[in-house]
Amino acid sequence: MSKIKAMFAVAVAALALTVSAGAASAGAVGATTPYASQAKQAGLTASQTSALQNEVDRYLAQMGGKQVAANVIDLGGKNLMFVAVPGEAHPRDMTKGALDNVCDDVIPYGYFCAFSGTGFTGTSIPMYHCDRYRIPWTADGSWINNQTRGTVANFLDDSGVSRWHDDGAYSYDRDAPWYWVHWVKNC
Repeated sequence: MSKIKAMFAVAVAALALTVSAGAASAGAVGATTPYASQAKQAGLTASQTSALQNEVDRYLAQMGGKQVAANVIDLGGKNLMFVAVPGEAHPRDMTKGALDNVCDDVIPYGYFCAFSGTGFTGTSIPMYHCDRYRIPWTADGSWINNQTRGTVANFLDDSGVSRWHDDGAYSYDRDAPWYWVHWVKNC
């Protein structure tokens, strides 16, 4: 009898592993978000598409807004967030130029760009209009202030109190500690 119980336990364990592996595989292969075809056209694998959507979902839960492309979030109509595929240095252009990530190469005059990674890498938030912008990151990142000459950006804590400001445009920080910054007022 104990031999039958042992065989049954092994069979149940094998079935559980098969089902969980199949579900994980189906999740990656069956990436069926509204933007999955856009991600596929941009050359993402099913697992990259799934990882990207998880990242986008995390930002949406944290910051609100609306997903408008596979890797783009509209943050309430005042700016966009361009999400990098996990493991990649920069967000891909998945909209064929329809939504321009100005924080990609050379930051245009008039913009402040915040990056999730050091050295101007990772997910980016371009800021043009004078406003207060939410910063969702807690690790080191980076920023570039290429606004009108002398325009000072303020870095605010979770209470909205300015705790530090840059020296004015043009300025940058390749290794900025975001852990205490919850908002940037770009002007």
